Amino acid sequence: MSAKQAGCCDSGDQKAPGTGNQSCVAQTQGSVYQIVDRKVTLLIAAGAAMAANCEPCLNKIVTDMKEAGVGTNDIRRAVEIGQFVKEKPAAAMKELADKLTGTRLAAQRSSAGCPLEEGKQSVRCG
Repeated sequence: MSAKQAGCCDSGDQKAPGTGNQSCVAQTQGSVYQIVDRKVTLLIAAGAAMAANCEPCLNKIVTDMKEAGVGTNDIRRAVEIGQFVKEKPAAAMKELADKLTGTRLAAQRSSAGCPLEEGKQSVRCG
């Protein structure tokens, strides 16, 4: 999935002047503002593909990211965060099922924490 296919520069948005294919801008009520560059768009798309279990999407996006020069560690981080986002609601459902039915599903959950917390970032998960 290219940046264009990932939602960048569609719906009438235009390339940012002087940036080639690296950035997109959007127009709102006559104002032009930069949203995100292509690499960030692809990283977001990778996390979303992972969270959505979209195998063909992830295959294409990872290829596009490598071509765009996105670093391996950033690619890994994006898919780890997407996986966490996917698993968080499932973990909450296990806890609810345990409470309502007496099962022990939550005890079987992974010990892995939020990938953002590992990087000591200011963003907090769940």
